[in-house]
Amino acid sequence: MLLVLANICFVPLLGDTNAQILMRFKASLSNNNALNNWVNESSLCSWRGLLCNHTDQTFYGLRLHNMSLGGKIDVDTLLELPTLTSFSVMNNTFEGPMPEFKKLVRLRALFLSNNKFSGDIPDDAFEGMTKLKRVFLAENGFTGHIPKSLANLPRLWDLDLRGNSFGGNIPEFRQKVFRNFNLSNNQLEGPIPKGLSNKDPSSFAGMLIVIFCFSPTDLVFNLFVVYLLQI
Repeated sequence: MLLVLANICFVPLLGDTNAQILMRFKASLSNNNALNNWVNESSLCSWRGLLCNHTDQTFYGLRLHNMSLGGKIDVDTLLELPTLTSFSVMNNTFEGPMPEFKKLVRLRALFLSNNKFSGDIPDDAFEGMTKLKRVFLAENGFTGHIPKSLANLPRLWDLDLRGNSFGGNIPEFRQKVFRNFNLSNNQLEGPIPKGLSNKDPSSFAGMLIVIFCFSPTDLVFNLFVVYLLQI
């Protein structure tokens, strides 16, 4: 009997490169002509809107501002980028509900301001995003209450929700120290939480504030309603 031995080589399947993943993300966008230089994989950090570490040229973010982009933000494709920590599409034409960014648990910064996003944001929309420090959702059409998971972010440092239609009471924020904080020009009402009482009044402009004052002399509660106007 003739025994023939054959060497069988198993080649592991490798995932797509960052460039290939980004090209798939680009394909999900409309009006993407501003990204026409997304071509040469060897010069990834020269692609328009990409953020790279100056020391080792590691890709870490997308800053796609003022490009008239629209269409779908394909979060599942972005999830394949292991070093993505910053995502910005400010001043574009994206619309509809906020995408499911909570899948991107490595994100430290999320900038969606000045688009056409709308609708309620689910309470768990920021659940698990413990590294998130900067959230900019200003000048969109978001409604409903401010998500509890956003208020519970442990490292939140910059928050800009101005110019939406958020309503209801302001939640108690887990983080007490902010570099930037703005809830102005929404439909919020009720008392300002004690932890936010040191914020500039302009951060709450356009808000209906209800203040209960207790007078110990006559044991009477007095109700004051204050409407902060934009100056």
